[in-house]
Amino acid sequence: MDFQIYFLKDGTRVYEKADLITLLSATPNITVPDMKKTNGKYVFVYRHSVLDFEARFIISDKSVVPHLERLNSRYFDVNVYVEFDVLSPNYAVEMLLDIVQEIATKFDFKIYVESFIYDVKPFRRAEIIKNFNSWKRAYADKHPEELSKYNKLDSQAISLVYGYLQKKKRLEITFDTTKVQISDYIFLHTDKSRSAFVAIKWDGEKQFILPPAVDLLMLDDGKVNRYISMSEIMMKAEKMFKPIDGYGSIQILDSRSIKKLHKLLVKERFSPPYVELKVMPLENIKDI
Repeated sequence: MDFQIYFLKDGTRVYEKADLITLLSATPNITVPDMKKTNGKYVFVYRHSVLDFEARFIISDKSVVPHLERLNSRYFDVNVYVEFDVLSPNYAVEMLLDIVQEIATKFDFKIYVESFIYDVKPFRRAEIIKNFNSWKRAYADKHPEELSKYNKLDSQAISLVYGYLQKKKRLEITFDTTKVQISDYIFLHTDKSRSAFVAIKWDGEKQFILPPAVDLLMLDDGKVNRYISMSEIMMKAEKMFKPIDGYGSIQILDSRSIKKLHKLLVKERFSPPYVELKVMPLENIKDI
């Protein structure tokens, strides 16, 4: 199911369509349609490969607002809207709303979603997110069988994961990757729960980047291969890590602590996972 955000205008439906097409065409991650083959609408596809998120900005030849006759007659449908999966993560939707806000501001558009109950409003990010969350929860409650296909990370954790993934390329440029491991996330699940777990892998030999939201560290040094709770590690080794300036909660293992941490992980006792963990892709994870 898609969640739609509709654009309307106060007192007129006139706006510079060419300028809107130019704006969308110049926006990163948007694919421009063949402007000669419309089938009644232009569909500009927004695709964020890092977040595995897709949305569609649609310019239609006809009215698209549901129950338009029930809205205040001062507002005119400009036949423009954006739609995306109602189960999309909040982090991705927040990024999309940057574009929605830019469009609303530039063209003086108002916003309508069906949960506004026939009320057209100025763009208010918090209100849209609140309504989106209500629709997402209602859809999830009504379709538990669809949600059961996915695993879950809470909204804060998945936002931290996406934030790191977007900074990862910059980290690869900043650090010498022959000496510093720019950690990749490993996503894990069990057969008996929807809960997802976030892990990274370490060979015990190099400095490594510690991303946020990590539950488990997989030590694989050629002799030892096991998952260790990151919270337990940090209780004993927090001082071995230091923040990276300008990268928020992302940390790095101090180069002087490599051997010390490896010895700690090999010699000290840590609680083993009591369930079998299986690897899965990020696209199998939702924040609901």
